[in-house]
Parts: sequence; structure tokens; C-alpha cells
Amino acid sequence: METWQNLLLKAVLMLVTAPAWYPFLKAVWEELNDSMAEEGGLFGRPPTARELEEIEQEKRYKRDPLIHEPWPSREERMRGRKTMGGKSGGGDDADEGAARGPSRPVRRRGF
Repeated sequence: METWQNLLLKAVLMLVTAPAWYPFLKAVWEELNDSMAEEGGLFGRPPTARELEEIEQEKRYKRDPLIHEPWPSREERMRGRKTMGGKSGGGDDADEGAARGPSRPVRRRGF
């Protein structure tokens, strides 16, 4: 059996950590309710014909939260770099070394 001190400690801990977990829990709750709106949400009653029409109207204009943005292929990334005046946008050391000439060795970052 838990003592009242343990219960108080748990309640204080929940309140102190609420800014970390509450926004996530709220977003999940809203997403589940929105996805199940045609059935009445998680704990709601089934909507009437008029309410169902309004729900469909809202969904037409609402932005989909799941968006697929494909990553560019290696060729597309290289094509994008070459269109920036022959020099990479990130300032790679390899391009700077080519501009300096063979007198200085090229230093590369990373491993």
C-alpha cells in the first residue's frame, strides 16, 4: 500500500514534467479524434447527416499532416550544385582546393 507521501511525490512529478509530455499527448488525442470523426471520435456519438457533411467539408480544406517529400538522388544533388556557378553551395574544401591549384593539398573534413 502506498503512503500519502508517495502519492504526493508522484503528483508533483507529473505536474513538473507536464510541459514535456502534455503537447505530445494533446497532439495524439486530436489526431485520433480527427481520424475517427466520421464514427463519432474516440468516445463520441455517431454524427448526424448534417454533422457528417460538415466534417467532410472541413477535411477537404484541412492540410494533411502526413506529407511525403522524397529525398533527392545523388544525381539531383550534384545537378543542383553545378547550377550554382560551378561552386558548391556549402563551400566544400574540394572545390576550394581546385580553385587554388595543385600547390596546396586538399584538406577534407570528417573521417
